[in-house]
Amino acid sequence: MDKFHVSATSHWPNYLPEYVAREQGFFADEGLDFTRSAPTDWTQVLTDLSDGTADLVLGGIWVPTMYHGRGRDYVAVAALNSRNPKVLVMREPAPGFSWRDLEGKIVLAPGAGGTAPYVHTAGLMRKAGVDMTKVRWVRDLAGSTLTELFLGGHGDALVTDAINGALLERAGKASIVARHDVDGGLMPNSVYYTDRERLERDDTVWRFCRAMQRAYDWLREHSAVEAKSLLAREWPGIETDHLIEIVDDLRQRGIWEDIRIAPEGYDEWLRIQVEDGLVGKPVRYDDLVDPRPAEDAVRAVGAAR
Repeated sequence: MDKFHVSATSHWPNYLPEYVAREQGFFADEGLDFTRSAPTDWTQVLTDLSDGTADLVLGGIWVPTMYHGRGRDYVAVAALNSRNPKVLVMREPAPGFSWRDLEGKIVLAPGAGGTAPYVHTAGLMRKAGVDMTKVRWVRDLAGSTLTELFLGGHGDALVTDAINGALLERAGKASIVARHDVDGGLMPNSVYYTDRERLERDDTVWRFCRAMQRAYDWLREHSAVEAKSLLAREWPGIETDHLIEIVDDLRQRGIWEDIRIAPEGYDEWLRIQVEDGLVGKPVRYDDLVDPRPAEDAVRAVGAAR
């Protein structure tokens, strides 16, 4: 067995295929002794990669794009979330909500774990014609802090993940008024990336992707209720039956649609990053993505988009 470690920016149900692959023995079938970690400070994942602790990082593709040509040569190899599982919540239901309804409002967008919650939301708003000079933001704080402030009465809208949004809605504390996975379409929100030279060292990344493709297929063919014990064990703080409903909703919405990083989703996400100043100009797909491990996994396992 070859040791294989993933350092991830969080431990949350939108990363479920990775847990399924471990639970179902798909990593072991590929000869991989798989482990994962989720450091409190997400930037530790980059240290884990550089010092050899991690073979892959799981996080936002905006990190490789920002570092491209700036001292670190990261390459993305596969998508775990092919859509952005974020939502916008407000205190009351808003039938017929339009992003332009946020003009004159204060929007809370977490940023302690990365910049995508704000940047993607702002990109969707600009695309919808929102006058951004009329929107005020509270940013760069932890999601838990901003959620607590929102529940305490601060701001008008909160960007959060689909799981927390559903929990707030179920508790009668907020209503989901917009979904990034709907309005944003394909978007490589969470990807696996590594140092470029790592791919040529051995075939473990290829084997990892094959195991993950099997997990995608498993989730495509099985209801989340069949992962009930896994969900209860990994996230004991969330009511399991409700988490099953949320996970099935994510399955049906295509968050785990394809292990391959879709060029069209990549291009749109890069457009938003350029627009917001994260990168100076678009980075070509072929310069940042090595599609070989994911393409091989699709061919080997037999799944197709």
